[in-house]
This record gives sequence, structure tokens and C-alpha cells, in this order.
Amino acid sequence: MGGIPLNALAIVGFNNCDLEVDVFKEVMRGAVEKLREAKTVLLGGHTIDDKEPKFGLAVTGFCPDGKYVTQSGAKTGQIVVLTKPIGTGILIKALKEGLLTQEDLSEAIENMLLLNDRASELMKSLEASACTDVTGFGLLGHAWNICRNSGVGMRIEFDKVPVYGEAVDLVKRKIFPKGARDNYSFVKDHLKTDLDLWKITLLCDPVTSGGLLFTVDRKKRGELERKAKELGVRVCVIGEVIPEERLEVV
Repeated sequence: MGGIPLNALAIVGFNNCDLEVDVFKEVMRGAVEKLREAKTVLLGGHTIDDKEPKFGLAVTGFCPDGKYVTQSGAKTGQIVVLTKPIGTGILIKALKEGLLTQEDLSEAIENMLLLNDRASELMKSLEASACTDVTGFGLLGHAWNICRNSGVGMRIEFDKVPVYGEAVDLVKRKIFPKGARDNYSFVKDHLKTDLDLWKITLLCDPVTSGGLLFTVDRKKRGELERKAKELGVRVCVIGEVIPEERLEVV
């Protein structure tokens, strides 16, 4: 949304009867490293005894100029921009089932470790009118959230969406997390497409630490590519905003 993080509180579920405390220390070390990279601090938090490990951060931020970007500003004719590949949910599912190794996920891990701060800076500099991150609802779920909040639609070109190659092979073999089905159920009544189901499933894959999805005026495409290169942000123009309130995938 264009805010700047100010501080964070950790929320942790951990069972030290089943896991070594060193595992918990590594989780906290990684979190603190990323918070430092984001130029913010960890103030404290809450820890509970939980059979299933959980970790999250409740972050307080602010907008110095009072301006922020929501999901409700997309305008017909704008281009749709995505800043990270999709398919991490499928890769993680395969990793858990022993079908991939951590080395196979090296590119995805590198991208998941990448903060969205520079992507946010890019989005703000271009005066993007609508923005969201791409996480648990998948690309189509988050795209639909922009559409229904803005009263517009999107036409997305499948071949222009950046995806991890291993995820394509896996989803063709029907290996994907249950969340992809849930996300498809969320958007299917608003979806117009003739594409194969595996392609739509991939676009519905729940993403971990995904990039930003934002809309910007078409005339700024050149400026988008120039500034993205300066900031070191990968950008892919994956479609356009259309008048009809629906998702079209071609």
C-alpha cells in the first residue's frame, strides 16, 4: 500500500518437546535479519505452546505524506504489472512430499527472501492507482479482489505471467496444494477462459512471499521499465484493466 514499516511484534507457536530450541532461534534470527533489512525493529511479541509451529509478525507502519494505495483504484485501460513469479505453493507442496529438494527451490527461495520495498517504491513513483500483494489467494484471487473493489475487470495473458518451470511440470501431474482449489472456487463464477484447467490451477496457486500486483497508466510503460531497471525490480506486464467486472484469462 506504500507504507513504511515502523516496528513489529512477533507471534509464535512452538512446541519445544518436539522441536529443538535451536530451530526457534533460527526462525527468530531470520526474522530479525529481514526486519533490519526493512529498516525496522522487533519490539517483542507473544509465544504460546503449540503442537504445530507457527510464526508471524504484526507490523505497524505509516505513510509520511498521508498517501497510500488500495485495491479500489484500478481504471479501465491501465496495464497490470506483476513483480515476482508464481508457483511457490506448488513447489513447497512437492518439497514436503519429497518430490523436490531444497536445491530445486533455490530460485524460489531467493525470491521469497526478497522484500517488496523496492517494488513498493517503484509502484509509488509511477502513481499506481491500485495495488495488492500476491499471497494466499493466488494471482487470480488477488486480481479479483482488485476488480471487485474497483468495479472493473482484468484481462490476463497466461503466457506473460512469470512462473517457476518446476511448478508447471508438477501441476500438470496434478500436484498442487488444496488452497489452489479453494482459490479457484473463489473466482470461478467471475472467470471467463478457454484455457486448460492446469493453467488456471497454476494461476490460483497460493503464493508464499509473492510480489506486488498493481495497475498503472499505459502511457507510463516506458517509465515503468526504466525505473524498474534502475531499482533492480523484475516487472512483467501481464494484462490490462477492462470495463466488465470479471476476470478474463487468455
